[in-house]
Amino acid sequence: MKRKLLSLVAILFTISIAYSQSKSSAYSARSGNQIDDIKKNNVKISLTSLIFSNFQLQYERSLTKRIGVVVGYSFIPKGGVPFQSQINDLTSDSEDTQGIFENAELGYRAFTPEIRFYLGEGYGKGFYIAPFYRNLRYDISKVNFEFSSDFVPGEENLEMGGELTANTFGLQFGAQFNLGKHIILDWWIVGPHYGNSKGDFVGRTARNLTPFEQRELQSELDEIELPFGDIEAKANQNGATIKISGPWGGIRSGISLGYRF
Repeated sequence: MKRKLLSLVAILFTISIAYSQSKSSAYSARSGNQIDDIKKNNVKISLTSLIFSNFQLQYERSLTKRIGVVVGYSFIPKGGVPFQSQINDLTSDSEDTQGIFENAELGYRAFTPEIRFYLGEGYGKGFYIAPFYRNLRYDISKVNFEFSSDFVPGEENLEMGGELTANTFGLQFGAQFNLGKHIILDWWIVGPHYGNSKGDFVGRTARNLTPFEQRELQSELDEIELPFGDIEAKANQNGATIKISGPWGGIRSGISLGYRF
């Protein structure tokens, strides 16, 4: 009797598992949202930043229905400084230093990881909140300062260059939509971020500067001002150094187009 009872239990257990699997397979076949068919990856490029020759790329991976990780990389190929006149107005308080960025070249790159928490449909769709970290690097060269010389008629030029880095933390609010089976639209509504920055710039002359020339160059360097942060500029017999430190902030906003897979 016990053997028959055990056999019956085993048969019922086997039938139960088979029925459960069969039901699950049937549901998966009918549903367009089964786990195997959910597209958990996407790659995107920002459309709005292309206006400024800034190439912003992102890769996103859904870890769960509500949580995703995003890695972003953006860069501007080195070239002329955009908004040159506005930058001159912000950094110079004298007409003598208004042309320091006339021949300057600027390159930019940023690395931005973030964690997204989706409040809507999930799996990379709907409204989201995303804390993020951003590391920015600006490569600047050919910044010219003119100063009176003991040996050269008129003005002599000192060309300076260096790198400014910034590390910030922020919170992005946005929404991501499907435009088709594979095409998505990512709207960065607003993403304020804040942190600190540090920059080192150096300019060297082909010869040693006289004390008079160093004083003249120092007077030009003293005309530099920043809307925020501290600047320490010093002329020496080999040229000059500039050190920048202080707060850094900004706002991320824009529209990206992507491919989901």
